[in-house]
Amino acid sequence: MKKRLFPVIIAIVFAFAHTLSALAAAPKVIVETGVLDNAPYRIDMPEKWNGILLIYYHGYSETPAAFDKAKDDPIGTAFGAQGFAVAQSGYSEIGFAIEHAVPETEALRRYTISHYGQPKETYVMGHSMGGELSMITMESFPNRYDGALPLCGLLQPSTWAIERGGAMLAAFHYYYPGLLPGPVAIPASVDLSWGATDALEKKLAANPKGLAELMALGKYKTPSDLAAGVVFGSYIERDFEQKLGASVLDNRNFIYAGGADDNALNDGVKRYVASDAALAYLKTWYTPTGELLKPMLAVHTTYDPIIPADSVRLYADQVQRAGSGANFVQQYVKADGHCNISGPETMTALQELIEWKHTGKRPASGLVPVPSETK
Repeated sequence: MKKRLFPVIIAIVFAFAHTLSALAAAPKVIVETGVLDNAPYRIDMPEKWNGILLIYYHGYSETPAAFDKAKDDPIGTAFGAQGFAVAQSGYSEIGFAIEHAVPETEALRRYTISHYGQPKETYVMGHSMGGELSMITMESFPNRYDGALPLCGLLQPSTWAIERGGAMLAAFHYYYPGLLPGPVAIPASVDLSWGATDALEKKLAANPKGLAELMALGKYKTPSDLAAGVVFGSYIERDFEQKLGASVLDNRNFIYAGGADDNALNDGVKRYVASDAALAYLKTWYTPTGELLKPMLAVHTTYDPIIPADSVRLYADQVQRAGSGANFVQQYVKADGHCNISGPETMTALQELIEWKHTGKRPASGLVPVPSETK
């Protein structure tokens, strides 16, 4: 998870692009970059377009997105080589950018159509926070899309996800007081980079009981994953405080369970209460409805230390209660790590989604069925 989510996804998908380019001769692709509504964008339009437009949402990023039309792009180049048109916004805001990403990407979709023509079909996809944005888009604009492919997506209420992350931070500070600033009011000057993760990991062994409890609570496989989760969680908390002017950390009703030291932790951990305004913001951006009028195929790794695969069951339940169960399928890939989904696995899932739209036959739940010759 070096440099955390967005750069990791980029590295994975660059490998994806090279894999796909070996499958077929890349057609000539027209690349357009620019700024629309204060957000950078990139459009990859193949000369021999298959008529399908892919709208892509990138994940949580701590640095502004930048597109260079003279360079290959991990998403545009990869799918453009297969005949798909790809449009992606860089958003006008870094970090938790959902409020801005949705309207800015919708404006880009309209712009793409006005300049390049009406597609036969349109699908939305994204990694991590981009997976959440794909879900939001399908719930908000069902008549504009034919299907969605959230990859390693946060498919749960933001209030639930942020509560869980904040509760883990509070537990960390109970066991390791003073090791990191926080968990609230973290100064902007505090280093929360990958270097801070390396330094933190080396200090975890000083409290074996705390390390064991936190590993169990977060279902982490390695102390490195725990350290990365704590540092990244601290960055997210600070990001929200800077955006909203108030903390979103709220563990007042959180009961810690899963480790050998649960009772002591529940008795001793400091309880935090988020402001009503902060919680209202999270509720707005975003609480899923589960109402799906078009197919959605979600793909997750079996071990994801950032967004655990079993968290998707919350959305699956929401979809069932909304009467939309026929339009949702979850599949997995046998891999460790956040968004560690290969090129062939991604392309297979996309092809399943398109076939589902064309035939009405739902893909089977379970392992993404990658053909053996492409593995």
